[in-house]
Amino acid sequence: MEEEPRAGGPSVVWAGPPDAPAVVVLDPAGVGRHGDLPGTWRPLTEHLQVMWCRLPAADEPWQEVDEVLSEFADRAVPVHLVAGAAAGSGVGELIHRHQDLITSAQTFAAPVPLGHPEVVLEVLRELLAQDVEPQAPGEGEPAVDGPPDPGSLLGDAASALRRSVGQLFDRLKDG
Repeated sequence: MEEEPRAGGPSVVWAGPPDAPAVVVLDPAGVGRHGDLPGTWRPLTEHLQVMWCRLPAADEPWQEVDEVLSEFADRAVPVHLVAGAAAGSGVGELIHRHQDLITSAQTFAAPVPLGHPEVVLEVLRELLAQDVEPQAPGEGEPAVDGPPDPGSLLGDAASALRRSVGQLFDRLKDG
């Protein structure tokens, strides 16, 4: 028997710098079966890491998503969750299980697929609306050597994304 097209291909597709803020997408439709992120999401991977979890492609999707999220436990980066509403109540349970890790979440209802440009723009709006300004050290505090502060990474990503999608935002505002 031939495998259902949505279930074919990898269960997780990942791209972006591992020290950057993360967007974890829970896709109940199984887009990206050829091993690539949808084209609308690829430009974001210059500044954000995107993990696209293709739920129909996993034997035990919620266990696999738990494993994907555990990848971020020691990275100290903000994790934004994006889910298709068809993923159901499992999304709420997942957020509850990983409440110490997931910093924000968005759910999108059908018929708009998660790879649609409007979804990407809404995710960007949400990320940009969050407090992304890096906290400057207090006067007299020494600079800390080590990895960059995740807030400043998100701020840098937000600034770059704001510049790169500025024209798209203008077109949306103009109708």
